[in-house]
Amino acid sequence: MVIGALAGGKDNWDILAEAEKEQSRRLATLKAYCANSATVDPSQAKVKSHLLIYDNIKTVYCYVPKAACKTMKLLLYNLEYNKTELLSGVSKAEFLADKHNYTARHEHRPGWIHGQGHNSLKQYSEEEASLRLATYRKIIVVRDPLERLASAWLNKFVYMPEQNGNFGWVRSLNRRLRTYQERNLPDKSSKVKEEEAFNTTKPVPFRDFLFAVSKRLIDNEHWTSYNRLCLPCQINYDFIAHTDTIASDVRLFLKKNNITANEDVLPEQRPRQANDDNVFGGIYGQVPIEDILPLRDIFQEDFGMFGYSFEQDLAKIREAKAKV
Repeated sequence: MVIGALAGGKDNWDILAEAEKEQSRRLATLKAYCANSATVDPSQAKVKSHLLIYDNIKTVYCYVPKAACKTMKLLLYNLEYNKTELLSGVSKAEFLADKHNYTARHEHRPGWIHGQGHNSLKQYSEEEASLRLATYRKIIVVRDPLERLASAWLNKFVYMPEQNGNFGWVRSLNRRLRTYQERNLPDKSSKVKEEEAFNTTKPVPFRDFLFAVSKRLIDNEHWTSYNRLCLPCQINYDFIAHTDTIASDVRLFLKKNNITANEDVLPEQRPRQANDDNVFGGIYGQVPIEDILPLRDIFQEDFGMFGYSFEQDLAKIREAKAKV
């Protein structure tokens, strides 16, 4: 058992010290942003269903879809119930063909963790909820907004139709795009209108997805702003983790709170450069810059609250385009 150890089972205090400095910077950035910004009406937020409560370890976690939420739910579930459950990375077909052996090793399909009875704030009375928010440690995990948006598109509009034959998301978005064009583009002059009639199972190109998001044709928790999901300016979060530093962040969080964890349940760090190339080059690089610019306003709160930079992301996209 370790407390906040790094990958390989050995402590690296230099990395944890750097993570602690970065943590102070993140908290200061959020505080400065909130001091100069209007707050969200809680009635318009989804926070009660996104704040998960772990009573045994006295932790509140606001889960953000497409921002390491499976990783964090699994970690906190294991800590809460003193378990060592793992998620398998194999395909659904491979898992089902050898399900007994996987479950014997305490491995599960990735979606398994979502159904494990995580308690949300809405399950508590107002008094109980207030007590927990006042006394428990509170953590939020965030991600570069453009990365998160690309991840949502890949998962819901590419991988699910291709791997699982699930076209529900595709049908829903195509219907909304078709309705928009019928109401607003009768002259057939727009890029969206120029294409053939939307088929309910036609793949949704990333450009069309960005168009729908920028026009607010479709809203979903997988790309809803952090502000509406977690109320960062109204809830006093003690810890802010980023997906690109999740391994060191989690270990620092455990160390600061004296929480003991088995190394097997702690997240591993993923290579950063490969992700940048895939997202900003391979995905956004195929879309005209003018179709990306509206995202600056859509996600300006997410960028500002957590120290991300739309301009830096745009520079990466322009750089990737120049190489083509």
